[in-house]
Order: sequence, then C-alpha cells, then structure tokens
Amino acid sequence: MNFLLPNPPILPDGCANYLHCSPVDLISINGNHWRKILTIIAKLSAKPDEDWRIVRDQYIWQRVRLYFCFNDLPNTEQYLFIVGKTFEKEYAIPFDGTYLGDEKHHAIKKGATYWVPYLDYRQFPNALIDTLRHQIYRDEYYD
Repeated sequence: MNFLLPNPPILPDGCANYLHCSPVDLISINGNHWRKILTIIAKLSAKPDEDWRIVRDQYIWQRVRLYFCFNDLPNTEQYLFIVGKTFEKEYAIPFDGTYLGDEKHHAIKKGATYWVPYLDYRQFPNALIDTLRHQIYRDEYYD
C-alpha cells in the first residue's frame, strides 16, 4: 500500500529515511499525532486475522510506503491512498468514483486508488476504516 501524505514526520538523529526508523521511534519523536497516523495505516494494512498493533510496531514498512510529494509516487498498480485535500490539484477526485462510508465520514475509490480524509480519528473513524478494509479484502478476494 502507498500513502500520499501532506507532511513527513521528524526523523530521529542518524535516520535518513523513515524506512530506517522503527514506528515506535517515530511515534516517540512526533507524538500522538503520528501514533494516530500509523495506527490508522496499520489497521488498513492488517489482514483480517492479524492484530494491527503488531503490524504497526513490527511489519508496517514491509507493507506500506509513505510519500510526501506527488512527483515521488511510483507507477504501480498497488493501492494508493491520497490523504487529505493537499493533493487535489495533482490528483483530482474522480466524478465516477465509488463513494464508500456515510455522509459525514467517507472516501472515494476508483480502481486501486482511494481519496481519504486526513488520518485522524475525528475525520477517519473506525467505522470508515472497517468499510475500507472490507472493500480492500473483497477486491483482493475477487481479483
């Protein structure tokens, strides 16, 4: 899974890239804000029979890549989550996308791309996480 996020985390001294940092270190340095971000990402990337806490703390970088610049995105068919409204100019929400969620908390899906709210529980509650996880694993099962 790939996530296009508006702001990168502060990295620990000696760490050139978030991939070389443990999620625990990123959370320690960046606080509760990045704990929430990584928790939502872990919940989305955890398989149905996995504990998202273990995924977040031990396996997240094996499943997820974070991008902070539109031009850095790989050309791939993997899942892509466009987070928040920062990238709407470069990656406009499609009119023919599938609406997932409810009136207050929703995402738009087209192909393997999801336009999602910012990764904070006020905007991205567990109900929306569950809806997206169900869609992701339904797609994988039927593909």
